[in-house]
Amino acid sequence: METIKAPLLRLWYKYKLFVETNTRGTAENVREDITYWREKLFTNFIIYFWPISLMVFVPGVIIDIEHGYIFMSVFGIIAGILIFIIVFSNEINLLFRKAFVVAIIYCLAVVLLISLGSFGPGLIYLFGMSVFITLTFKLKAAYWSVALNFFICILCGLIIGFNLFNSPLIKQYNIGNWTAVSTNLIFLNLVSVILISNTIEGFETAIINKLRLQSELNIETVKRIRGGQLLKESEGHYKSLFFQNPSPMWVLDAENLKFLQVNDAALEKYGYTNEEFMLMTIEDIRHGKNNKIISDKIRENHKNDKPISSITSLHRKKNQEQFYVEVNFNTILFKGRKAILTIARDMTEQINYIDAIEKQNAKLQDIAYMQSHDVRAPLVRIMGLVDLMKKNNDEIPDRELLNYLDRSAHDLDNVIRKINDRVG
Repeated sequence: METIKAPLLRLWYKYKLFVETNTRGTAENVREDITYWREKLFTNFIIYFWPISLMVFVPGVIIDIEHGYIFMSVFGIIAGILIFIIVFSNEINLLFRKAFVVAIIYCLAVVLLISLGSFGPGLIYLFGMSVFITLTFKLKAAYWSVALNFFICILCGLIIGFNLFNSPLIKQYNIGNWTAVSTNLIFLNLVSVILISNTIEGFETAIINKLRLQSELNIETVKRIRGGQLLKESEGHYKSLFFQNPSPMWVLDAENLKFLQVNDAALEKYGYTNEEFMLMTIEDIRHGKNNKIISDKIRENHKNDKPISSITSLHRKKNQEQFYVEVNFNTILFKGRKAILTIARDMTEQINYIDAIEKQNAKLQDIAYMQSHDVRAPLVRIMGLVDLMKKNNDEIPDRELLNYLDRSAHDLDNVIRKINDRVG
């Protein structure tokens, strides 16, 4: 049994491949297109049409010949040959091949109906072709098939009513019986077409919705991919800006102000290792009486989502060297939790420069005071003595007056020396 089954299966697969290869349409491999499924259905129809038709056709031809239906047998053979030739002609458009098969089977149905009457499969073929057209052609063609069946029924009614042909229909029906049969056929035909059409429309709508959803999903996926790429780029930029920044930077836990991450500049500036930083808080590198107050302010502002302004405070290195820094704070998400990104700028030179200017200003103010008070007193005395001496031109200056003038000059000289010393 197995030895027979295996060759038959191989033969069947070769036959299917042959049919599929020669009945390919334009929508091949586009499963989301309704045209693909129509063409696929036609291919499956042809695959099973030949084996089944041969099993039915050969005995039918023999019986027809025995009963004298030579024309019908010849027509059936010619129809089968034509269908075979046209269906497997790749040069011909697939739509034309489908239409040709429908036309041949319609002709066969009419011949069977006229030749055999209700005892033949003519009416079944008419109904079957209408269903076949609904499934494999556009929906508009399905309603045309109902109209064609209606026209064929009217033609058969004329044959019955006017005895146009020597057909078994005349013996089997009168015009009233045929009207009842044909109207029922058209009714069932129309109902079937409507139901199948609605099903196909629903199927097509589902495909369109699927395509739309898939398109939206693809767009969303592309956005997510781009977002992921931007996130990676952003993360890369952050790492570059953070670790390669020349200013000391670190990330603090928003609650306990522990160091979560520090850059190389902070390691170099403060002298601690990365491991040591991870065991410390911001208070460990800050010096001064306001250390805890500043930390509490940072926590409170962060908790209430208030902006944290820059703070200038005194920091200390591992070797206890102190220096002033201006610290800026920014709230960020770090590994899924809230954190504070901090950047410190060394302000020692600026503060020392300001101190020097302030000291210089104090000296200048002191000098100005001395000029306006200490210098002016002896100078006024000297000017008064000189003026007195000018008035006594003919007299020799009094000895006491000269001593007083000398003392005032020395006082002025001492004041000027003090000024020079302070400036120096």
